[in-house]
Amino acid sequence: MSFERLNIVLKEISSSNSYLSIENLIEEYFFNKNLHLTSIEQEKFVRLCLRKLSDWFNQTPEQIKQIKIHFHKYFIQTPFLLKQKQLIDLLLNQLKISFNDFFSFLLIDLYEKNYQKLLYELENDLDIGFIIHLPDRISNIFMTNIPICFQSKNFFHRLSQYIQQQLITIHYPNMIAQVDTNVNFLSQLVHRAAKLGYTEYIWRPLYKNLFVKKCLNDSLWLRLAQYFLLEPIDDILLYTIEHGNANILDLFLSDRIIHLPLLETYLIDRLIFSKQLSIDTLRTILIYLTMSINRLEKCFENVFKRYLQLWSQENFIRFSSNNQHLYICQSIAICLSFNKQIRLNNDKDTIIICVLNGIRIHLESTFDYIRRRGQVIAELIIQHSQLFSQSNQLQFDTYDKNHPEVQMLKNLAQINQTLNDRQLSDDEHQEIIVKKEPVVSISEKTTSSTNAIILHDASIDDDDDDVDSEFESYDYSHDRVKSDVEKPAYIRTCLANLIATDKIPQLESALNMLPSLIEMYKIECEEVALELVRILLNYNSTFDIENFQELQLNGLITLCQNYPLLISDYLCKQFYEKNYTLNQRSLILKIIQETAKKLSQIDHIQTKIQNELFISDEDEDEDDDNNNNDNDSWRSIINKRLKLKTKYKIKNHSEKKIFFKENYFGNIVGHFFYPLISFIDKSTPHLSLIDGDNDYLLLCELLACLGRLCIHAQNTLSLNNMIKQLLDILKTLQQHKDPGVRHAVIYAYACSLVSIGKNSYHQDLQSYFIELKQWLDFIIIHDTNTEVQKLGRSVRQILLKTLQEITDN
Repeated sequence: MSFERLNIVLKEISSSNSYLSIENLIEEYFFNKNLHLTSIEQEKFVRLCLRKLSDWFNQTPEQIKQIKIHFHKYFIQTPFLLKQKQLIDLLLNQLKISFNDFFSFLLIDLYEKNYQKLLYELENDLDIGFIIHLPDRISNIFMTNIPICFQSKNFFHRLSQYIQQQLITIHYPNMIAQVDTNVNFLSQLVHRAAKLGYTEYIWRPLYKNLFVKKCLNDSLWLRLAQYFLLEPIDDILLYTIEHGNANILDLFLSDRIIHLPLLETYLIDRLIFSKQLSIDTLRTILIYLTMSINRLEKCFENVFKRYLQLWSQENFIRFSSNNQHLYICQSIAICLSFNKQIRLNNDKDTIIICVLNGIRIHLESTFDYIRRRGQVIAELIIQHSQLFSQSNQLQFDTYDKNHPEVQMLKNLAQINQTLNDRQLSDDEHQEIIVKKEPVVSISEKTTSSTNAIILHDASIDDDDDDVDSEFESYDYSHDRVKSDVEKPAYIRTCLANLIATDKIPQLESALNMLPSLIEMYKIECEEVALELVRILLNYNSTFDIENFQELQLNGLITLCQNYPLLISDYLCKQFYEKNYTLNQRSLILKIIQETAKKLSQIDHIQTKIQNELFISDEDEDEDDDNNNNDNDSWRSIINKRLKLKTKYKIKNHSEKKIFFKENYFGNIVGHFFYPLISFIDKSTPHLSLIDGDNDYLLLCELLACLGRLCIHAQNTLSLNNMIKQLLDILKTLQQHKDPGVRHAVIYAYACSLVSIGKNSYHQDLQSYFIELKQWLDFIIIHDTNTEVQKLGRSVRQILLKTLQEITDN
């Protein structure tokens, strides 16, 4: 048909005022095969008719019933060149524009009656996305009033029935007749639906009602089941494991885990060691690994060794949660129940060292539950494995034998086959009843609907207003909402709340209460102080808690202030350890210097360095004014004369005398200072401060921290030795390429000068100061960074002033 003729027809339909005027024309173009319309022309024609349908309903209400009957016949009976998915798309697009009950009826009826044809066309086109995402598209249009046939449960259950029918009627007979058959489309349908979370609806009927029943006695069905499970390997397999047992797993997988690296990675790495499976699911996988000698030697023994290595790692105990630690202990106990199959003679020495190290680490823990589980698992390993000569060689009497966790772990390690495997779940007999959308005949559908509006009697509302006016109103502006979160009253309760990071309100309450609880329970807190520091230091999120960093820092400072030797030793060592970020190392430095400030209790040193720098800047400005010979020099002369001649009437205040007192921080300052400075030039694979990458911010913060520690160590015997070591380090960093580091070096020099003063000066420092003055003179002129030059001039003034005071003294 010519393009011009079609345009004339489309214009005639578009300009029509009633359906009767073009009824014959529409019927001709729907049913006359001699017109030879292409699919594109048919699509244009159908789209225009659907768009005009609402206008025809409004223009001729008496013909609505007849129009609906005709269009239902056109859509269901017309031999379109259009595919079913194109018709569905046209109806969905029109529903988006104007929602109409008749369009909804057409969509449902078209889907129900042409379902087989729709799936056949999609399989030929390999179009999986259309059928998989159809429920989502329809739910976005219908919102809450979704048709029953398009609700996810019924939709995917019907799709599962279609897959079963195709396998039984087409693919299985082809395999018997040795004819090539392709089930890739059906398999991809199952896996794509499973990725969207519909495994229960699409895979369960196939697995329970087809494969489990037929694969036991038929190798062809077993090949089909293996193809569905392993092409590709995803959560379909996990669902099969969760709802099956080891015999079913052995039937479907056999020894394929040895020959398929992807299957081994999925079962062992992704499921066993990355997911926290249920005990039944984990036991099913482990039993499957022990059901053949090849799997036992190549898979199960390696899994058991990995469990032991993980159980004996200090980092695992430090960073794992309570549930994670319990899960690993349960897994080891289950592995020990297969002790007769375990042969560890080749790696016996390595495993013994691993077990002994794990026992030591667990016993050193400050948590009761970790010590208890470590003792139980250690006893079970000695009893059930063949690593030691006597099964009762190791026994602990320091834990409660009747504790529920102890009984549970011992039951998991029992050598009892009835406890080790489970029957298939009973839900394979449960069928999903598919409720079909009732297809109402056109004659029964009403052309219009009325909405009943119920009006309340106005007098009732008026009476209510009168009653409300009699009550006295109260002011609720000062009322506070009572918090549902209970504040921790004991330090161990607070510790438990800090560990449970999934409960944000309890975590926030614990952070607020921690400093006061530490002060209240100093003796009890000492036992768990290190564990508290580990937890607070290793938080990697702010948990959307207001002022989280401040709460975290206050808790750490309070701990370090109350237990300075214990915590400072731990923090200084961890600063150079691996597995810490730059923010965590920076936090350690901040804790150390803030704790030193609180422990020194010297009020006047808090801003002394700032005052010295400020005064030196003023002196520098005066020197610059004296050397200025430009046009503005007369302004400075006038300002100086005004300042000298101006008299101020103020009360006579006696000059405050500074009374020197003992600095109690001096007894322990070495525990803060020397561990930090000892390894500053040591290069490791995870941290290199001086010769590392271009990010020298941490080195700058460390130099500033060391300088502030010298300030807080004023009036102590160890100050001179500290300054000597600091000056040696600063001397090696004077020519550093980074201006930020040079700036930090000058600032550390300033801290050293301020901390010495005129009363603590030692003759050994004279050579250091002479060289320092020469270097400052050099950088003031030649350094390329203006900030470094400016700070250098200020520190030079401090140096000269300090030397003058020492000489006068």
